[in-house]
Amino acid sequence: MRLKNTITNSIVNIITIMLGFLPSFIVRKSFLNSLGEELLGLSSVYGNIIGVLSIVELGIGSAIIFSLYRPFAEDNKEKIKGYLEYYGIFYKIVGFIILILGLLTTIILPIFIKDEINMLDARFYFILFLINTFITYMFSHKLCILNVAQEGYKISIGTSISKIIIATIQLISLKIYPSFYLYLVIQILINLIYYAVMNSYISRRYLWLKDTKGFINKEERKQLSRNVKALFIHKIGGMIVFGVDNLVISSFINLKIVGIYNSYNMIIGAFQTVISSALSGVTASIGNLLTEDDPDKAYEVHKRLFFISFWIVSFTTISLSNTIKQFTILWLGDNQILDTFTVTILLINLYFILMRGSVERFKEGAGIYHEDRFAPIFESLINLITSIILVNIIGLPGVFLGTLISNLSVVFWVKPKIVYKYVFNRNISEYFKMYLKYLIIGLLPLIITHILTINLRNNIDIISFLLNCVVNIVVINVIYVIVLKNSEEFKYFNNIISNLLKKKINNIKEIRLEKN
Repeated sequence: MRLKNTITNSIVNIITIMLGFLPSFIVRKSFLNSLGEELLGLSSVYGNIIGVLSIVELGIGSAIIFSLYRPFAEDNKEKIKGYLEYYGIFYKIVGFIILILGLLTTIILPIFIKDEINMLDARFYFILFLINTFITYMFSHKLCILNVAQEGYKISIGTSISKIIIATIQLISLKIYPSFYLYLVIQILINLIYYAVMNSYISRRYLWLKDTKGFINKEERKQLSRNVKALFIHKIGGMIVFGVDNLVISSFINLKIVGIYNSYNMIIGAFQTVISSALSGVTASIGNLLTEDDPDKAYEVHKRLFFISFWIVSFTTISLSNTIKQFTILWLGDNQILDTFTVTILLINLYFILMRGSVERFKEGAGIYHEDRFAPIFESLINLITSIILVNIIGLPGVFLGTLISNLSVVFWVKPKIVYKYVFNRNISEYFKMYLKYLIIGLLPLIITHILTINLRNNIDIISFLLNCVVNIVVINVIYVIVLKNSEEFKYFNNIISNLLKKKINNIKEIRLEKN
């Protein structure tokens, strides 16, 4: 059942997110043509400012989800309701704090905007961003129960449907009446409907929530508070590392470059979100697995997850390195491209971020937040300082080089060290041996595909782009099958796929026999 739920969550997450992203790419092109580069960059900057303000959330969402694993497994409705009530009250308070802080932030918006934009409009745009975020904090707390129940795919389906509806209506509005105000109002209204539908579904799916009286004791509140404090520090680190890039670019360069960078980031982010969501689909299963207190079994699952992460992440990174420039020119034009050095750093960052996915899933599943609580502070300080220094020396690449330096100097080794010590009871050297082995293997398809696609990459047309994609898909995967076919992890996944195919074929045969 655990494997089935994991596969279901991961597959549905991948499909729904991909479907949700496709309209967004079309809308971005229309937005650029209708409203211009400055507003496109402004939208990205506002997203980062909202991310900074959201730090007051303290990370209680992750702490609550971890706290719910055991009571949900034990069907302890009283505790489940108690945690949800605590979560709901806290989130509403956070929502109002963010709203107030956001309104105060409108006073200092000119600090982040170097371009000639009407500041009255800029402030009203930001207020609409705030309202959309405020809605999330008012109505989203109940959704965590679906994640704990290993039904997170239902959230993915609902989210993707709402994104498709938003993108479709926004696209129509940009064609008929190009207005950033209308563009933002559409998003607010559809999100309101989305949360109303999801909360209604949860109330009907879990009828006992209405009548059960929630309760969590003093010790549980103390443990929750401990995790929240640790997560708050992690949230600060994550916000600075990933949330201030646009602010640094807009402050030291301009909004146009912010817009161009975010077009690339949208492509890279689409793949990152799909892969992260696929991996997050296993978090609830890992949380459930770790209640069995079997380190060896957990480590075995980790190695399998690391293996499949490497295959997917390296395939994605290598493919993007060969196709992203070509795709961007076809999508937005040759005036919207970044230099090769900047793109290379972005993709290296992508690889390192996603390759720690297995470690992060076990860290979340085990609720290990306190032990490495100071690591994000060091990471964020190194990132911010090096990014500001380097952006003044080498320009745009310096922003992302700072992120890479902070990643390698802190989080790259701290997170696995904590997980290997507290979850697997093993030496961290085992992790780095495995990491280095796969990294070396990944260099082979990187070099071969780069040589094979040189001519295809230089031709800017749909046929060459599609052929480029086909070469990457075939060559990378064939190399991995040849090199990795004798590994235990490959045999494990090959066995799962073979059994699923056999089951599917048998079902088809049974249906045909019944018809005959």
